[in-house]
Amino acid sequence: MTIGYIVGSATTEQATALLEKKIRNGYYVVIEYDDEKVLGLVTQTFTGSPLLDNNLSDIEFIQKIKKFNNSIPYFVKAKIKLLCKLNSTLSRPDIPPVAGSPIRLATDEELRSVFSNGEIRLGRVIGTNVEVKIKLNSLARHLAILAATGSGKSNTVAVLSSRIAENGGSVLIFDYHGEYYDSEIPRLNQIEPKINPLSLTVSEFATLLELRENAIIQYRILRRAFKQFVEEVKNGITENTISFAELNTNFVQLLTEKVNEVSKDEKRKDSRDEVLNKIEDFADRYSEVIDFTFGDVINRLKVGRVNVVNLSSLDEDGIDAVVAHYLRRILHARKENKIKRTGGLKFPIISVIEEAHVLLSKDENTLTKHWAGRIAREGRKFGVGLIIVSQRPKGLDENILSQMTNKIILKIVEPTDKKYVLETSDNLSEDLVEELSSLDTGEAIIVGNIVKLPALVKIDKFEGKLAGNDPDLISEWKSVKEDENKHIDTAFWG
Repeated sequence: MTIGYIVGSATTEQATALLEKKIRNGYYVVIEYDDEKVLGLVTQTFTGSPLLDNNLSDIEFIQKIKKFNNSIPYFVKAKIKLLCKLNSTLSRPDIPPVAGSPIRLATDEELRSVFSNGEIRLGRVIGTNVEVKIKLNSLARHLAILAATGSGKSNTVAVLSSRIAENGGSVLIFDYHGEYYDSEIPRLNQIEPKINPLSLTVSEFATLLELRENAIIQYRILRRAFKQFVEEVKNGITENTISFAELNTNFVQLLTEKVNEVSKDEKRKDSRDEVLNKIEDFADRYSEVIDFTFGDVINRLKVGRVNVVNLSSLDEDGIDAVVAHYLRRILHARKENKIKRTGGLKFPIISVIEEAHVLLSKDENTLTKHWAGRIAREGRKFGVGLIIVSQRPKGLDENILSQMTNKIILKIVEPTDKKYVLETSDNLSEDLVEELSSLDTGEAIIVGNIVKLPALVKIDKFEGKLAGNDPDLISEWKSVKEDENKHIDTAFWG
């Protein structure tokens, strides 16, 4: 059914339509001309009145019109982004529509041919019951989930992760606030945030100790001591001359003894003392995450599961250390498996970094940013995908964000955030960015290889419970008040 007609001039990318009635932004329409059907997206609607447009400054004229006839004639116009021809290749329009070309709403069948060809359902096209399914393999090119606080990021992560697992995939969520660890996500595999020092490289350990790059003597002392310490500990474990419990208790003492041993001939005693101080600082700062019984995180990851690491009890330094170490081990283990065909991590995995603006800040160099950047550049070849999640896009490292080929963008209002997202996205246009402010909670624009065309989607509601859901303030206050009243009654009546 025709809902309007093209008016004025048009290009192969955009046209203006005069509509019979109001429709909301984000609806898909079909323009028929030159024996072609072209799919378009309504990006802006506006109204006016032919009677009043030339009398906008005359309030008395408007009052007289309203008194004489309360119904003032008006028109509805819309800007339409032309997306593709509805043919087998979904090719771009090569001829603009002419004035008078009819417009109708796209049918469900037409929308399914475009948006329902993937493996994972995320939701439905806004205003319809047409499923939006994304292509699972395209997640190897990474994904950014961006939104203002309270717009549905956590719900989107829960829906996406659980459905990847249902399709036999493996996801690892670095759970910054503990939203998913105790949730009702199906196929959940809980992992404690631990680091086994025996699985650290010398350079990684030196970075955790915050050894300066130009501290050559300190690094030499540490390298010798740490290598010998790891070798002797592994031999001791094999020969049952040392226990994991002893290592957890005496880690600093044992490593200190080894530093003193390898540096006894060093003339610069201050360098040795600085290394010892840094080892003690390391033990204090990361005491919650050091565990010699933990083994290698690779052995704790499971295929067909949503693997979740609970980071909520750690400070930012501890979180950075854990996330960076796990990302390094995953990338190296996948490389080992791909190159040697044996060992390593046997299945592809997608890592989800929550609060990415903290760990992947454009203003600070973190351990996580280094390894996330490596995965963003190299991960696709080895089956290591990356999903970054943030409510502060402008705080993200632009190099990493620009390598997130796919984006799920929920409501964003802040102008500088919208501008930053546009500048770091090759497949996002200005008219779509302007649409972000008008999205409701749970609605999103999806762009990238995971969909054939930009999709405006109502994300499905996650059926389970997430720890990060908004608290019921009224109920909690009421419960505390009832408890207080009970205590008062007990005290009064004995």
